[in-house]
Amino acid sequence: MDPMRFEIIHRTRYDYDDPVSYLIQLLRVTPRSGAGQNVVNWSIAAPTRLQQQIDAFGNRTHIMTITQPIQHLEVSVQGVVEIAEDASSHRFKADGLSPLVYTQATRYTQADVALTELANELLNFGKPTENDLFNLMNGIYSGIQYVTGSTNVSTTASESFAQGMGVCQDHAHAFIACCHAVGVPARYVSGYLNTGDVGHVASHAWVDVYTPNHDWLSLDITHQCVTDGRHCRLAIGRDYDSAAPVRGSRFGGGMERLDAHVFVSAQYDVQQ
Repeated sequence: MDPMRFEIIHRTRYDYDDPVSYLIQLLRVTPRSGAGQNVVNWSIAAPTRLQQQIDAFGNRTHIMTITQPIQHLEVSVQGVVEIAEDASSHRFKADGLSPLVYTQATRYTQADVALTELANELLNFGKPTENDLFNLMNGIYSGIQYVTGSTNVSTTASESFAQGMGVCQDHAHAFIACCHAVGVPARYVSGYLNTGDVGHVASHAWVDVYTPNHDWLSLDITHQCVTDGRHCRLAIGRDYDSAAPVRGSRFGGGMERLDAHVFVSAQYDVQQ
């Protein structure tokens, strides 16, 4: 099956009540080839020169530093990515780092008693079958109802599971927390999801989990599926904090208003 070819445009604008005297941001908004996708081209437009580097997880990152006073900031990314439709292309071998790197719990993915009990019940005390991983995906989805605005970027897996509500970030964190509780490698993936609405994609989060077959399998907990041609990967990490598309700090500015829009056009890539 020919891959889907997506042309993605992501524009983000910040407006500040007062001048910002200094700003630094780490951008993880450049996808890389592999894991079921091929980056044809990609570019970033920013008001200052960007410093490019590869982080510890292999993500392509850019550091943006602004030292002149501003009250408006706009960053745009644009590119073309081919994504395999076949779900079998969204499982893959280890990619440099040992999977054991992704067994360490973080502030977001530290399992409490409830998540540990769920992990032991569904993941066979750390010796899960692949079917057990799918059962955990369904268990997290059932335990955390998707409710927009019910959590924020600082909510932990235990907190969202306890309140029974969350968003895709919380689904991913809770799944990872359960895996880590019994020693199964799992990691956070940030990216885009083609929602099916014409011309629109959404920022999204899902997971990679290391299977008994010694490969990575990408699971979208929120949509209860193996990832497919709708999913474009941007970055991986132990949690949201290490895979978030944008992280940074600033001096000044007062209140901030954020306006972000993502556009996409999609077609099958016909091979000649």
